[in-house]
Amino acid sequence: MMSLANTADAKALLENIRISNQSLETRMVLDLTESVNYKIFTLNRPNRIVIDLYKTDLSPDIKSARESGLIEKIRIAKNSRTKTRIVIETGEIVFYKVEKIAKGSNKNFRIVVDLKKGYEGSRKLVASSVNRKELIIAIDPGHGGKDPGARGSKVIEKDLVLKISKRLKKLIDAEKNMKAFLTRTDDSFPCPGGKKNCAQLESLNERISRAKKGKADLLISIHADAFTDPSVRGATLYALPDSRKVSKGSAYKIMYRPKTKTNIKLKSGISKRSIATLKTSQVDTHDQSIEIGSHILNAMKKDVRLRKLSPREAAFAVLKSTEIASVLIETSYLSNKNDEAFLVNPKNQDKISKAIVRGIKSYSSDAKQQLSN
Repeated sequence: MMSLANTADAKALLENIRISNQSLETRMVLDLTESVNYKIFTLNRPNRIVIDLYKTDLSPDIKSARESGLIEKIRIAKNSRTKTRIVIETGEIVFYKVEKIAKGSNKNFRIVVDLKKGYEGSRKLVASSVNRKELIIAIDPGHGGKDPGARGSKVIEKDLVLKISKRLKKLIDAEKNMKAFLTRTDDSFPCPGGKKNCAQLESLNERISRAKKGKADLLISIHADAFTDPSVRGATLYALPDSRKVSKGSAYKIMYRPKTKTNIKLKSGISKRSIATLKTSQVDTHDQSIEIGSHILNAMKKDVRLRKLSPREAAFAVLKSTEIASVLIETSYLSNKNDEAFLVNPKNQDKISKAIVRGIKSYSSDAKQQLSN
């Protein structure tokens, strides 16, 4: 992961390093007297972002902010007569982006490094699945209000998925250490700020916002599919790996993560005896949206016809938050008469809901076992 900025050759002084924090993000700003060429790359064990500044010296009066937020340590060294190296230790895998800002009205040329947590949703799901606290699940009935979704001969998607979502909530609430809430409870189109109407993307973002406000550990979006070919049938589950939760074309990149044999493990120094009180910060893991999706599909295949036996990847808006693990389930095809007949039957709606709960419980059991070994 490397980038090279082509700027002027003038020798520069690094005068200042500033750090600021906001929620799950940290920003570091390098103030230089002149524009410079620079190179960025990442290293692991420990996790580091390295910035090489060419034809750059350190100002004798350099000011460096104290480490904070996602930055655990900063080291500055002269690697050669004209190159200055800055090493940022992050302690964990993060998303990062770098941009340069020309002098303009500001007297300094600036290099801005933005960091944000990369696997926060995955860690949160693991911790909440194994500790004694309640696992909180946001259930998102797709569409609603002005947006009917797919249409069958007997039902429209927005009404069907609301019924399934309510059944699912009831089952989850009956489980020990689990509870659920809905992003919409009636035939409404979720909009921010209590607005009665909004654009599609606004509504999708509002569903994520409601999940976060409810402190959800997992978001499950319930849908029903349709296709031009009426012979296509079966349920499909979508989930994104953490590395793909950044928008396509975004300047953010994910730090390189070495391959490991175990997907879930406790961070160094954390005792296995602490599982009952495990915190998000004590877990090292990634891609748990994919993992819990696999458990849900495995549970569904006993009672529900599946189109795909493993989670598929698609950049649906409700799956793209790095702060919350999420899956989207297309329960079956309303464009197929057999699938529609299956979906409108209340007994089968219960089968779908019970399978999802079994999948969640199976995931929690597996996560606990991995952390206990």
